[in-house]
Amino acid sequence: MAGPGSSTTLLNIVTLSEFTDLVEKKFTLDNAMMPENAAQLFISENLAAHTGNTRRYDEVDVETYAAVKAEGVDATKASAGVGYNITMTAKRVAREIDITWEMRRYNKAPQVMSQLTSLSHFGPQRSDLDLTHRLSFASSTSYTDLDGLTVDVSVGDSLALLSTTHALAFSASTYSNRVSGDPVFSQGALENAEILANTNVLSNFGEKRMMNFNTIVTSDDPNTVRAVRQVLESTADVDASHEGVVNVFRGRYRHVVLPNLATTAAGAYDSTKRRWWFIASIGMGPSMSWQAYYGIFEANNLKTPAPGNNGEDVHNDNWTYGSRMSYGIAILSGRGIVGSLPTS
Repeated sequence: MAGPGSSTTLLNIVTLSEFTDLVEKKFTLDNAMMPENAAQLFISENLAAHTGNTRRYDEVDVETYAAVKAEGVDATKASAGVGYNITMTAKRVAREIDITWEMRRYNKAPQVMSQLTSLSHFGPQRSDLDLTHRLSFASSTSYTDLDGLTVDVSVGDSLALLSTTHALAFSASTYSNRVSGDPVFSQGALENAEILANTNVLSNFGEKRMMNFNTIVTSDDPNTVRAVRQVLESTADVDASHEGVVNVFRGRYRHVVLPNLATTAAGAYDSTKRRWWFIASIGMGPSMSWQAYYGIFEANNLKTPAPGNNGEDVHNDNWTYGSRMSYGIAILSGRGIVGSLPTS
């Protein structure tokens, strides 16, 4: 048994002598990356080049009901208006790693080295973390990310994503999308969330609207995942005393697990968030989905060096492998998502 070797941003035979020395060995990559599950909760848009680095999303609303028209009297006018808005701004992320000529020439495990220089995971893993953190910080209006930058995560009314007092543009009424008491997931807690989903989806004029809440979102906490599966998948035993009982939740929701939900801004485990859960209306069309947008300004791509191209340093023959990606995230409204944030 021996201690760990060295880490480096320059793959070379001095720092990583294990790849070129006389000892025969087998290499294993250390664990798998996190599943990238968060993007499916957002309305994804591929944004064309030369169209700017921002996108603005505006609410548009109109009143709901007709009014009585008396004989010979003009009909009353309907009100319509543009409500709150949110602006998405592009963020570009990148990673690079260098490799010397000697390491390319002399290393005895080229298949391992090719995986070390394949940087395709960096962009998607970061975007998944950022998307997930819109839920991990659902009770906040901002947080400081792993780069030390302040990220504004408020929605159009300048409140946190989950709030008991979301404002309406043309009404003094408010609405709530946070389950009272922040209960852990259970059948009763789910029904309480559904009451909010049925009664607190309002237009900017304070009139009731309807959305199809079809998705439950949780972390990978085993107790919470088990509780969700029991509610969604349990079936009555036809030979038992409760013969004929129907599970009304069966097929009602799909369950999306976000491994990064219970994390800090740096991606470290945060046990206070492990039991957080949400229900949301996802993929139901522009007017029926949770208004959460994920704009891809630049798809994840790799910068691969070769002899004589810009990836090779002519002074020392080092090659530089790089990855690039640019995206933005914006959540216009708290409508279409309801959540509970128990801390224990």
